[in-house]
Amino acid sequence: MNRLEAVREGRLLGQVMALFLALSLFVISSAYADILIQKTPDGGFQPRLNVDSNGDVHLLYFKKRLSAPSAREGNLYYRQYLTLEKRFGLPVKVSSEAYNLQTFSIARASMAVGGDGRIHVVWYLPRANQYYYSRSNSEATRFEAQRPVVAQFAEGLDAGADIAAIGSKVAIVWGAGNLSREYERTVYGRLSTDSGATFSDELRMGNPELGACACCSLAANYADQNELSVAYRSAIDGVGRHMQLLSLQINNGELQSGSYGEVTPLQKWEMSSCPLSTNDIAEDANTEQWLVFETESRIVQLKLDAQIQATQVAEPFTETRQKNPSVAINAQGERLVVWGEAISHAKGGRLNMRLFEEDGSAKDGPFTEEITIPNYSFPAAANLPDGNFLVLY
Repeated sequence: MNRLEAVREGRLLGQVMALFLALSLFVISSAYADILIQKTPDGGFQPRLNVDSNGDVHLLYFKKRLSAPSAREGNLYYRQYLTLEKRFGLPVKVSSEAYNLQTFSIARASMAVGGDGRIHVVWYLPRANQYYYSRSNSEATRFEAQRPVVAQFAEGLDAGADIAAIGSKVAIVWGAGNLSREYERTVYGRLSTDSGATFSDELRMGNPELGACACCSLAANYADQNELSVAYRSAIDGVGRHMQLLSLQINNGELQSGSYGEVTPLQKWEMSSCPLSTNDIAEDANTEQWLVFETESRIVQLKLDAQIQATQVAEPFTETRQKNPSVAINAQGERLVVWGEAISHAKGGRLNMRLFEEDGSAKDGPFTEEITIPNYSFPAAANLPDGNFLVLY
């Protein structure tokens, strides 16, 4: 091949790559922030995005093993978003052992980023009736061998745990108890003050009188160094599956007290069976927390620690169920909520989203792009340092 042919081949390859990127990337522009919509890298599933205190964006996802593409066995991987290059860096394997992707979104893995740059991950293995935890080194270039989390309060594990981190503090929380007596289940957790090197004994954090929905995920976030917020679905008398807001006061790694926020009408859900729901928490530039969750098949948003009512995010495309919300907030206070429409236990459904101003007013009309979320997956959202948003599915 001569030099001219090499140049032509290089240009052709560049054009092909540019076309590929254009086909795999949607950019929704408005008078406000741009929303970049992409498939999860590596053909991955169940993306989780996290923005740390420096504004860096981190991704956790599940990828099938290439040796068994027809099966659902694979591993968790981590990648950091490279802001200047506008792409994700190289993948780093998280899970020490391959496992089967869970068809239920409620069993999804969770990630948090500590103050020293370590990535903390927890995930659920139903066959082992166990949650596993791993953390990266401070450069996030490798992960330690996975280790089990639960020994004492392991009865009735049936959905994913969540993990939160701030500075050197890490918290893992989950729901447990007799599956046939949901009205007596509650929230448990373990706390670390040394960036996940060690954890406390297992602690009962919730009120058993409220129960805990067996197969609904929960969300956790450190409001500050001494307060941990946990949002979970109760099971009062087996039917009161309301969204409960638990604030835990923690001092030197020890649980001091806990209190519950008022349950407003859009948090209430009377239902005899488990709705298999998930929720998500994000902080705005003022470190105020926003929660998105599902009530009666509709996505709802609520500002925590504020004397305001929860509000419904948007009407569905059709009269179908809205599920698996994710929320992101940029420095300007713009708030993006994304979710899936018309899904089942294994069906990803259609992507939907809504952008809000800081005062809560919707910035745009209904989302009209027809984007199908892969089966077994769900969407994730993050705010980028330039004020725009990234959505993966």
